Amino acid sequence: MNRPHSRTPARPDLGTAAALGPRRLNLGVVAHVDAGKTSLTEALLHHSGAIDRLGLVDEGTTQTDSMPLERRRGITIRAAVAVFAVDGICVNLVDTPGHPDFIAEVDRSLAVLDSAILVVSAVEGVQAQTIVLYRALRRLEIPVVFFVNKIDRTGADPKRVLAGIGDRLSTALVPLGQVHDPGTAAAETAPITWEDPAEIERLTAQLADRDEGLLEEWLTGARPMGARRLRTALGRLARAGTVHPVLFGSARTGAGVGYLIESITELLPGPAADADASAVAQVFKIERSLRGQRICTVRVREGTLRIRDRVSLGDGRTATVTAVEVFEPGGAVRRDRAVAGQIARVRGLERARIGDWIGRRPPMARAAALPEPGLEVRVVARDPALQDDLHHALAELADIDPLIAVRPDRGAARIRLYGEVQQEVLVETLATEYGIDVDFHDATVVCVERPSGIGTAALRLGEPGHLYHYGLGVRVEPAGPGSGVELVVAADRVSLPLHVYGNVDGYRAAIREYLDEPLAAGPHGWPVTDVRVTVTESGYPPAGPRAVDVRRTTDLVVREAVQRAGSQVCEPVDHFWLEVPTDTLSNVLSLLGRHGAVPEPPQTAGAVAVITGTVRASEVNAMRVELHAAAHGEGVLESTLDHYEPVRYSGRGQPR
Repeated sequence: MNRPHSRTPARPDLGTAAALGPRRLNLGVVAHVDAGKTSLTEALLHHSGAIDRLGLVDEGTTQTDSMPLERRRGITIRAAVAVFAVDGICVNLVDTPGHPDFIAEVDRSLAVLDSAILVVSAVEGVQAQTIVLYRALRRLEIPVVFFVNKIDRTGADPKRVLAGIGDRLSTALVPLGQVHDPGTAAAETAPITWEDPAEIERLTAQLADRDEGLLEEWLTGARPMGARRLRTALGRLARAGTVHPVLFGSARTGAGVGYLIESITELLPGPAADADASAVAQVFKIERSLRGQRICTVRVREGTLRIRDRVSLGDGRTATVTAVEVFEPGGAVRRDRAVAGQIARVRGLERARIGDWIGRRPPMARAAALPEPGLEVRVVARDPALQDDLHHALAELADIDPLIAVRPDRGAARIRLYGEVQQEVLVETLATEYGIDVDFHDATVVCVERPSGIGTAALRLGEPGHLYHYGLGVRVEPAGPGSGVELVVAADRVSLPLHVYGNVDGYRAAIREYLDEPLAAGPHGWPVTDVRVTVTESGYPPAGPRAVDVRRTTDLVVREAVQRAGSQVCEPVDHFWLEVPTDTLSNVLSLLGRHGAVPEPPQTAGAVAVITGTVRASEVNAMRVELHAAAHGEGVLESTLDHYEPVRYSGRGQPR
């Protein structure tokens, strides 16, 4: 039996980063809210000796929930990093939020992981967010190990949960133990016995089904199957994502935690990296110090990032590294460098944004796997005198969470959100950290505008009131749905300021970039898309224009042409994927009808039915709320943007 908390291993020497050994593993811990994700992170740190005392979520004493707001609410809001070392392997644990309103934080964290532990409660089993996270991990090809937690809780049923994972997530499961006395305080795990002939036969059959080489050896009897051969095969298949090891335990009692550490570090070692290559790192979190300095948390992918290095951030932005703190057991420690495989807090990158790459961006860099916010809401300071301070505060928060996409709105501001809990957290954050009480109004889905006609506009050199040394004429007209923004340069080549931009391609690239600002908000305040902008005339004085003259003239002329063209507000239509118990299908189809969804014929497999189709994004949140009752708490709904259609109902999805 496993009693992982019966002893505390000695701490590693923290004198240098090299003391932690050359092997590093960046390991995510992800789960549906309340499955025990943060408690498991705490248990892993305690068992490995990284911390002396086991913190508790309910008491606000955990290592990774360090924000006062997280401690008060008992939820994880920002991803956090903690480190433990065992058997020469340094493991960077990335604890992520579990609540769906903070899915953007999870998304950013997934991009820097080597592998992940997906925590599933032995009581509740597979839940909605479990499925969303599993699919995101698989899209990113991140190896997954399941940990069935809370085996000691009343109602725990590990066998039922294992079957649920197989039915709803993956059949490629390899259980590495069993549970005795589940649902009681005495619940314990019994790890697999690798020398047991019966276990060897069972594992061989499971793995050979997905490993042709192993299958041939097994069928031909070329050599006897032993523990070492099977462990090697299991590790290779787990790293490839072909199979998923499943372990059981309790973060609260420590049962199974030691065996989880042993299995993870053996089966999923981190990838090799070249510390001598040019530095390549990825920014996945930004905070601000008490003095207002930007602190970037980065995963170093290749090379070595040193203090005083001048680094590229992309788009012509550069910065100088002024300080480096490397995450080690016990916390972040000041070092003069961070090497490939490490996670570090870096200062000096004042122009960095979340998602930036330091150095070159790898050609196979992982893209976002989770949806962007679909709601927009107006934020107003209760004290009008603090409205400017509110704009400044929101701009700082957008550095930490850029998907909130702050934009001005009639003296106030509009931001994008995932849901009510995220909104509540923002209210509390603005009040406690910035001293600004705010109200939220006019929540709506994020719409776009398409030109409804043709509009032309021009500003010519020498015209009264035209202050810039450049003349421009444009025509704005509708383009095909989904085409985005098209730019056509039809003006005479000799009239273009090519000496400023080098050639026609350089001019075209610059004007395309200059269109972003005037098309950011159309007549109704939404971004303009599916639009063709044609440059019909151009002119400049003998002395030539400056680039700033071209940019500002373009802004004025395009805005005027868009106003003259007029626009049609279009709201998003989502493609949805819905999984429900078959015996609730009638209730669920009625729910879809009430919300104007257009479903395709359901696909059933045993006790589970899957429905796909389209629905107005403005209906998705209400559908999700009602689904709980219609599907007896067992429905899972995912949706992604499919296309835009003209707003159909007055007041629904309608902009201000």
